[in-house]
Amino acid sequence: MNTARHVALLILSVSALAACDDPAKAVAASEPATGGQLQEFSRQWNDKVELSKAGPLLQKYCTNMSGAACAPDAVGRLKHYGFSDGAAGVDLAYAFISMVADDKDGIADQKSSDQDFVHSCYRVMFGREPDPEGAAHHMAGLQGKGEEARRALALAFLKSPEFNSQN
Repeated sequence: MNTARHVALLILSVSALAACDDPAKAVAASEPATGGQLQEFSRQWNDKVELSKAGPLLQKYCTNMSGAACAPDAVGRLKHYGFSDGAAGVDLAYAFISMVADDKDGIADQKSSDQDFVHSCYRVMFGREPDPEGAAHHMAGLQGKGEEARRALALAFLKSPEFNSQN
């Protein structure tokens, strides 16, 4: 192996090890999850999530919501929205959706309207706006039911065929 290539591999290895210690660096170094990775996250919705290992999923959520990689403060913002290392995968989805819903209504209070929450589910989980029938159906299911219904909706999106089949 030539020296330049060896040095490049060594730098990449050191960078990867450093990223393991810092969830924000691990997320930044990740490519968005696709197909099989999303299916695995979906199957493990109740398992504990370590942010340093979930970079591909976070990048998928960020790409879906904004068309770009996660901002450097994404991990910190998720903590503000109640997600901590070791929480379940559905809690990660819920925190992301709540964050986007608050961005949509402009108030960081985790008290978005059902409409903003449903629209944020579609944006974060599927990378698209809701179809009118789907939005109406999901908003009716949330009406007056509170946080548990919202968590159940986040789980339904996480386990859906549309989520699992994204590239």
